[in-house]
Amino acid sequence: MFSTQLTIGGAEIAAPYDFGFQLRHYVIAPQVREDEKLVEIVRLSSGGLVKVDVVSRGTVDAPRLALTISSGEPLPPAQVEEVRERVASHLSLDDDLRPFYAVAEGDPVLSASIQYNFGAKGKRAYSMFDSLIDVILFQNTAFRRVYAMRANLAAAFGDPFVAGGRVYHASPTPEQLAAAPLEAIRAAKVGYRDRYVKGVAEAVAGGLDLEALKQRPGDEARRELMRLPGVGPYTADLALIIGARRPDALFMDVYIREVLRQFYFGGARVPDQQLREFARVTWGPYQGYAGLYLTTDTEAWAKNLGVRFRLRSAALSDPDRP
Repeated sequence: MFSTQLTIGGAEIAAPYDFGFQLRHYVIAPQVREDEKLVEIVRLSSGGLVKVDVVSRGTVDAPRLALTISSGEPLPPAQVEEVRERVASHLSLDDDLRPFYAVAEGDPVLSASIQYNFGAKGKRAYSMFDSLIDVILFQNTAFRRVYAMRANLAAAFGDPFVAGGRVYHASPTPEQLAAAPLEAIRAAKVGYRDRYVKGVAEAVAGGLDLEALKQRPGDEARRELMRLPGVGPYTADLALIIGARRPDALFMDVYIREVLRQFYFGGARVPDQQLREFARVTWGPYQGYAGLYLTTDTEAWAKNLGVRFRLRSAALSDPDRP
């Protein structure tokens, strides 16, 4: 096993940035948390796998990350740079939160979440295919089940990577899931989502270029995604947010409906169209980040507003979950 060390910091990371937030929240396979280290299994453009250990060596206001890349053979400089770029993109290191925070000034609700989660950045999927599979699994279930479903799929179909006596798994490719029998996907305990996972995988393995949608206008990309099995407005919107860097989109599910209605509309059962228009006018190009902050640890930061929020976000990953 070969090891390569590198550091990301300075102008490469837009401050504020709280690596601890990403270490504690939304740790979805093939990503793994090991104490204060975030472990990534990254598939290079060559098809090869590397293991990347990410730890913080800085602060929220002066962030710096140390990366240790483990590989089966020495990596040429171009592949080391590819790992740097892919991990930096995945962790949204170049996202500048300050304009969003400026928009949130005067909003006591978002301000409470920002104070609680200061420096929090969302994670991006490594591919549009990964983002679609993630969000299909998010449908109609609690995050605690999502963590298990994604881990099951990786263990059953993802390529293994052995390091330090532990077996890790990469995210399954479209070809691997397309070739899998439906009953094998079902055995990963994904429920009714099995046929959607396989259907999307078959479409991509058959030639559908999901990455090209990143360059298409938002409404057009959304319509194209909704042609796929199991992809409705919620799945398309959230897949574009986490897969195509579209912070100007807002996903709509039971949780965010409850947040918006309770905190901004006095509990009234406002229709989705009105909620979307409110978000567009209020947060504009930062709707995606508003969604992240409003739906993460809501039951905790809402207490600072004197509100007891009835739903639990379940965004915390083990070992931080109560």
